[in-house]
Amino acid sequence: MTSEVVRRPAATVAEGAVAADPATTIERVGVLLRARGERMTRARRAVLTVLACDGGHLGAEEVVGRVAALDAGVHRATVYRTLDALADLGVVQHVHVRRTGTAYHLAHGGREHLHAECRRCGAVQDLPADLLDDVARAVLDRDGFTVEPTHVALSGLCAACVTGDPPGGHAR
Repeated sequence: MTSEVVRRPAATVAEGAVAADPATTIERVGVLLRARGERMTRARRAVLTVLACDGGHLGAEEVVGRVAALDAGVHRATVYRTLDALADLGVVQHVHVRRTGTAYHLAHGGREHLHAECRRCGAVQDLPADLLDDVARAVLDRDGFTVEPTHVALSGLCAACVTGDPPGGHAR
């Protein structure tokens, strides 16, 4: 049995396709969409704007609410479909967390990364993509099971909650 760790492809996203500012993100994602014969819709533009402006890990309902504030004509179901389509494109990464069920954020760098969620305050933070590669390889070698560590958040306590600092103010 091989010791290769399998990751879901984000390779459709060119390095740097997602930028920090909404206009650049929309432009770069538009190029990716046109290359696939698709177009930048109002819903896609609104969802990308919300995610680029926040920069954090937003629950689907948080995205729905913020999209409605930007463009009331975008239906809730369309936001969900748009999140899924952008995730399939590799532009958006989702992770299952306790706070919101599923959290979404812009993908960066072409490879999905890991997440940790604080079980006390709900903060979600990014972790390096290769952090669990050795563990995933060991599980594959021992059990023949391919782990997808980017799909769920690791649970624990963030630095602020460990030291007893109030939970307000750290990133989601």
